[in-house]
Amino acid sequence: MEIVEKHIKNPEKIEKVVRDSIHFIKNEASKFLDTDKLLSDSNTFFEERKAVTRFVNQHFKHSSFSKWEIRKAVQDIFSGLDLELEKDSPEKIIFMLFTDAVSELVPSPSPLIFFYKESPLVKKHGIIVDFNLLPELLTKIEELDDYKKHQIVLDLFPEDKILIEGVSLKIAQLNFLILNLLDKALYEEVVPFEKITAEKNGKLSVDRNMLIFSVVSIFAALYEGITGEKQQFKGSFYTAELSRYFVKIKSFVKKLISDTDEFEYLLQASKLEEAGIENRVITIRDYETQKNVFEESLRRDDVDTYEKIESIFWLLGIRNINPVLLIRYYNGDDIVYYIFELFRQAQDGGFLSDRFVKESKSFLRKLFRYPYISKGLLNQKTLDKPVKLLYSEDPVFNAEYFYFTQRYDRYLDMQELIKEKNEDISLKNLLARYYLKEISKEELTGWLALSKTKEGEFLYHLFAENISGLPQDNPYRHIADLYTAKASRQDVFNILGEEGTYTLILRILGYYPFDNRLKNLADLRFEV
Repeated sequence: MEIVEKHIKNPEKIEKVVRDSIHFIKNEASKFLDTDKLLSDSNTFFEERKAVTRFVNQHFKHSSFSKWEIRKAVQDIFSGLDLELEKDSPEKIIFMLFTDAVSELVPSPSPLIFFYKESPLVKKHGIIVDFNLLPELLTKIEELDDYKKHQIVLDLFPEDKILIEGVSLKIAQLNFLILNLLDKALYEEVVPFEKITAEKNGKLSVDRNMLIFSVVSIFAALYEGITGEKQQFKGSFYTAELSRYFVKIKSFVKKLISDTDEFEYLLQASKLEEAGIENRVITIRDYETQKNVFEESLRRDDVDTYEKIESIFWLLGIRNINPVLLIRYYNGDDIVYYIFELFRQAQDGGFLSDRFVKESKSFLRKLFRYPYISKGLLNQKTLDKPVKLLYSEDPVFNAEYFYFTQRYDRYLDMQELIKEKNEDISLKNLLARYYLKEISKEELTGWLALSKTKEGEFLYHLFAENISGLPQDNPYRHIADLYTAKASRQDVFNILGEEGTYTLILRILGYYPFDNRLKNLADLRFEV
């Protein structure tokens, strides 16, 4: 991780402790034929834990290693051991004991992060692991105040990143930040171990009320530290002792926030862990999930159309929005107007960053594959200024924009600047000439017969009035069956799925936006 690497001033020092640690772990593991030999006898396990702790104290605690150097060393030790985490082995168990001892150093270098088969693993406190508390903690964190979470997200993350990735993903990452703050607080014993756990009849248990109190307190401290809005302890509900812990937790969190690099490390760990465990971006990009978001937006009567589109962009993120749903639920005039205003806000608000410009271009390129379905205001509001200002060096992108906005003369003018032409461009060139009445329907049909694209083949049969003759190997044959009423909408859904069906319909409309029957088949959620 780059933030770890920048704190490493003496790599040789780390290389030596990595070699010594790998040798120690392998040597200790060689004393046991299998995990049973290590785990079956509590005294044996206890003595091994003591040996590991002595080694860690000797080589890390008493050798002036910074927490950054320890993090780097543990990552390299994990890589050097080449463990197979799917299998239990003495080496794996001793490494776990090793990371426990390292994490318990003061100050704690937690959370420790390793990469296993390119997937991030974030070390968790023994209390969370041994009592299987992760699902319960994540559920509790998920239930924390949504409004306050939104406020933290808006103040914590750069505006361009929120717009690119969406508030939903950022809240998921925030949830794991709260989890990792709790984890670190447990290692630092901000709330003492004996307050979190209790022993009864020789068995250790967790005081869940104290654990939940710690979660709520960390959230309050984080909210205050990020937004500046003071959070009061509700003394009528808690004891004087808990009030002291509340103040202690607030101080702990605020100190972490004030350490810019340490807090950024925690944030990066939380992003990695979220991607490895929850991976909300998969849920966000799910067609049915987004469909529900769009349906809900239509039902809102407290905001206008602009605000409805705005809320979708902020919630889902530019990177994640499904353009098929966007075009089915909102007309092209409103979409273009919002995107224009978004560029203006980005420029005025200071978040017109390179990454925002790049992600916006990627989104627009996907959007331009589909039709601009106007309610009568075509090109009265345009993206001409931002496209010219930000993307003038890309003639293909500009040509796609002019085709999307049905300015076919401008589209053809751009062809002089496009050196490498593919079948898609050739098909659009042909159709643009037809729309400008430079060639007749008969000439168009003749040229379409030569098209090598599946879309060109569909359009040839459409213009030749032989749509039912579309070859079976063309994926658009199911749309042809729908077009001719040979198949019902549900029949096609059963084969292609709803998303696949509407994607193909709108893809054809992206080439030929003047077919009213195709528009009807697209089941637009607005009146044209």
